[in-house]
Amino acid sequence: FLPMFKNRGFHAVISMKKFITREVKIGKVLIGKDNPICIQSMTNTKTEDTLATLNQILALEQSGCEIARVTVQGKKQAYALEKLKNELIKKGCNIPIVADIHFYPPAAFIAADFVDKIRINPGNFAEKRAIFQQKPLTDSQYENELLKIEEKLFLLIEKLKKNKVALRIGVNHGSLSDRIMTKYGDTINAMVVSAVEYTNICRKYDFHELVFSMKSSSSFVTIEAYRTLVQEMIKLGWDYPLHLGVTEAGDLEDGIIKSSVGIGALLLDGIGDTIRVSLTTNPTNEIRPARALVELTNSHKRAKEPKGYYESRSLLSNANKTHLAIKADKNLKIDEKSLMADIFYLQSDNLEIIEKLKKQNKILISKLDLKDVIRIYSLENPPENLDKKYVLEVSVNDDLRLLKTLKKPYFIIFKPENNDLDEIQDFFNFLKDFKLDIPILLNIKYDQDLENLKILASSQIGLLLFEKQILGILLETKFDDLDISLNILQACNLKRFKTEFIACPGCGRTLFNLQKTLKEIKDKTSHLKDIKIAVMGCIVNGPGEMQDADFGYVGSGDNSVDLYVNKKCVEKNIDEKDAVDKLITLIKRNNKWKEPAN
Repeated sequence: FLPMFKNRGFHAVISMKKFITREVKIGKVLIGKDNPICIQSMTNTKTEDTLATLNQILALEQSGCEIARVTVQGKKQAYALEKLKNELIKKGCNIPIVADIHFYPPAAFIAADFVDKIRINPGNFAEKRAIFQQKPLTDSQYENELLKIEEKLFLLIEKLKKNKVALRIGVNHGSLSDRIMTKYGDTINAMVVSAVEYTNICRKYDFHELVFSMKSSSSFVTIEAYRTLVQEMIKLGWDYPLHLGVTEAGDLEDGIIKSSVGIGALLLDGIGDTIRVSLTTNPTNEIRPARALVELTNSHKRAKEPKGYYESRSLLSNANKTHLAIKADKNLKIDEKSLMADIFYLQSDNLEIIEKLKKQNKILISKLDLKDVIRIYSLENPPENLDKKYVLEVSVNDDLRLLKTLKKPYFIIFKPENNDLDEIQDFFNFLKDFKLDIPILLNIKYDQDLENLKILASSQIGLLLFEKQILGILLETKFDDLDISLNILQACNLKRFKTEFIACPGCGRTLFNLQKTLKEIKDKTSHLKDIKIAVMGCIVNGPGEMQDADFGYVGSGDNSVDLYVNKKCVEKNIDEKDAVDKLITLIKRNNKWKEPAN
């Protein structure tokens, strides 16, 4: 065994793992197989407003978008696609167009004459909108429901085959049908079954130009859903391409981190053929972070498949305690935010700070010899008294075999170099091979600019936290380490230090000024760290897509809004100009309001 993890640059090139999928043609763009990962986005204009939609697609193409999706609610939008496609051709724009269909199968049948791909949601394509009621079906009743779905899907399949148009089977965790949820529960398995049922119908009619997506507004649910689907595809011998995304990720501030946790973790493991970073902003703003996400994860990809790669867990399996550590010098400001940290790496002997942190029952560690503070040692300089509780700081340059000679430390601070995931994984494997069950606090440094740092750190740390391989994190950057760490942990649903917002990116179905409204709601409620608020443009994204939001603000008509508590609609058709104030009144009525600090 070599105790050093050096000089392995060739390894990533030779054994880079990837879930290899079949090649599918979307217009003139090829996805899957060994083609580059493709960047997608979606317009937020009214599709029937051909000029506005045309201009936005041209702007998306100019920004680097490679596939554009448009919403198609009904026949009006479906027939408008013919003019839109012709105008794009006149402009010399060959970007593939995807029609997004919910609730109305005839619109898909029409759109298939004019677009390059159709996206359908199995939760609402051939079934009524879920009303979240348990309606058990007998086996024969369940089979009859599948036959009804097949009758509606068959006509579309025939049109797609004739026109050489691809189909995305886009499963969303928040919009599973009542039929599926009654039988399989609100679970990852239900999402996979939903996708497989529709695929079996397509395969029955020898149609294979398919793409999958398995989205959720929870980054961890997203990771697990895609992994579980890949596992199922391997069992079935399928190899259909995967489009990655985290739904309702929010605005630029939160959405990039949340998307990076979900999408980035999957890309690092070689899963994914196309991606979209869904943000509540102008769609062109999605392209740069999406491109950076692909480039950063490609250059830091994990070369080896981790053990337990495809293990599936329940949706509520990610609630374990995860520790946040920060380095604390003599100028540490002890406030509500800094006290979100669990471990303080003391760099000074400021007794006032130490006493305050002790009163808060924080874990205190230091290389300094301080009373009632756990001492940090190195492998080269281990503690003389091995009966004493201690922390061990380890780097990749250490002779790890020395760990076998020491009494088990309280935990290890592991310091990898160059953000190398294989280096981190090799260390974990060393501990496992030598049966050393020691918790790991990952002390990792990033020197990227702020946007790239958020993307890379969220991807890598999100992956490790999802796999429950580390006790916690200690980040070192050129920026606000605490703020970046907290945002990553909140995106992973492991800590909450501010209001969490679930917000859809908006599309042609949006019924109010989504970006302006989200900003107004955030300005007035961001101090409420113990609640989750969903801001949804239309009924397609609510109430199901709101996940476990405490409150929901959902477009219900032109400039009118419905308000929800959990998934229950409590006020209907409120004028948009009054809706934010009524939302705050609703929060107060439910005893969730606190006045902001001065």
